[in-house]
Amino acid sequence: MPDCARILGTDVLHIRPKRHIIPGSMPANKSQHFVPRCYLRAFCADSTGAAINVFNMARERSIEAAPARGQCAKPYFYGSDGVLENALQQPEGAYAANMRRAVDDPRALSRDDLRTLHAFMLLQSYRSAAWLKGEIRMAEAQRDLLAAEATPELLEGLVITHEMAIEMALYAFRNSIDTTSHLETCILLNRTPLSFITSDDPVIYTNRFHLQKDVLGGGGLASPGCMLVMPLTPHMLLLSFDPAIYSPGGRAAEPVVIDRVSDVVAYNELQAIKGNANLYFKDWNDRVLVEAAYQAAKHRRRDMWYDVETLQETAPGSGTFVAVTEGYVHDPDRRELLHTARNIPAPADWPTTLSYTVRARRAKRGVDQSDLWD
Repeated sequence: MPDCARILGTDVLHIRPKRHIIPGSMPANKSQHFVPRCYLRAFCADSTGAAINVFNMARERSIEAAPARGQCAKPYFYGSDGVLENALQQPEGAYAANMRRAVDDPRALSRDDLRTLHAFMLLQSYRSAAWLKGEIRMAEAQRDLLAAEATPELLEGLVITHEMAIEMALYAFRNSIDTTSHLETCILLNRTPLSFITSDDPVIYTNRFHLQKDVLGGGGLASPGCMLVMPLTPHMLLLSFDPAIYSPGGRAAEPVVIDRVSDVVAYNELQAIKGNANLYFKDWNDRVLVEAAYQAAKHRRRDMWYDVETLQETAPGSGTFVAVTEGYVHDPDRRELLHTARNIPAPADWPTTLSYTVRARRAKRGVDQSDLWD
């Protein structure tokens, strides 16, 4: 997608974080944000962007007008040389410019503007602390499964540091530009009394089609039915979707109006399911509703959004693998695979803003998805 490369710049697309600290090179900005302040400002409690209302999920407690500067930030999160931190200013500036236009008139956004917002959403999904933590913990789970059989060299090769996870995030982002080039992007306008909330991991990947139809194959970004969601303001939300599977109604690239409170509840529920530590909301009077959203969603929250399992051939040379759930016995004649599966968050009830296309409605549970489009 050339537009993404132009918008985000080669600095972000090709930068490789340095792993070594150079004496005397520490950047002035020690506190580095994994969710940028230009994004959180729309949810701040005051017009200056200095304070924001927080619901901390671990303590299940709301905090009024917490300092916004320290939210979603860690010391030298992107490294001590400041190179990546500076490179990220370009896409953040492009996002801020588009959001000013969107707030003034969301219908004035061009397709290029929507692609810019989509690119920012992709970048944000990989730069979050939650994504990096997930990759590190997944590697730890892989090591645990292999600990009894693997060589020390293999186990050492599965160690992922924070710096390595950042490199992996940039690599995944570069790949996702092409992987999601078929998606369409639109703005949802919230015309209900209930506001959108956001979190410290605001980009939600989900796939209603995969979960409801159980088609064969994975549920990743390249799979039929991909959906990416990110709240933009308490009254606007960004949605990228697979147009072969879903239809938002109306004309392409035009904002979609939400007039059902239940739809806003569903999008807020996704934030409560997937958020890492904190939910953010603009109006302190909404704290009871935010707490209710968390209580409704907390039983579906996960400590890790990947499952790691060992697969073993059913018979030597069969080429058919099944998960080893219990009573594992290593067989030198049967090949084994280490398999990771992505878990997909879902609200209790899906929003009505997208409906299935005719082709998607034809799909039967468990079918080979390639046959569906013949």
